[in-house]
Amino acid sequence: MDRRKDNRSPPRETVRATIAGVDTLCTMRNLSQSGCMIEGGALPGDIGAPVTIELMPDLAVSGEVAWQLGQSMGIFFFQPIPLSTVRSFALDDWPLRAAWNMPGPSTSQ
Repeated sequence: MDRRKDNRSPPRETVRATIAGVDTLCTMRNLSQSGCMIEGGALPGDIGAPVTIELMPDLAVSGEVAWQLGQSMGIFFFQPIPLSTVRSFALDDWPLRAAWNMPGPSTSQ
C-alpha cells in the first residue's frame, strides 16, 4: 500500500543528512512536500530515527526515518516544505546547488 499523499519530484541530488546524530552525504531520489527518499552506502538509523536533511543552505528539514530497505531510506518530514522548493529540485539546470552540496562543515541544528 502506497501511503504517500503528495506528488514526488524525481531529483538525483547529493544532499547532506544527519541521521540518528551521524552526518552523511547521500543521494536524494525523490522529494515531496511531506518527505523524500534517500540512498547511500551505509545509512545509519532505524525506523523512527531522527533525521535532518539540508535541502538548501537556508533550509534544513527535520523528520524521521519512515522505512528502510537495503541502501534506500524513506524520510517523513515533520512539517511540509513549500511546493516551490519541491519544484526547484525538479529543475535540471540549477547550478547553485552544486556549490553548497560539497563536503564541509554542517550548519544543521
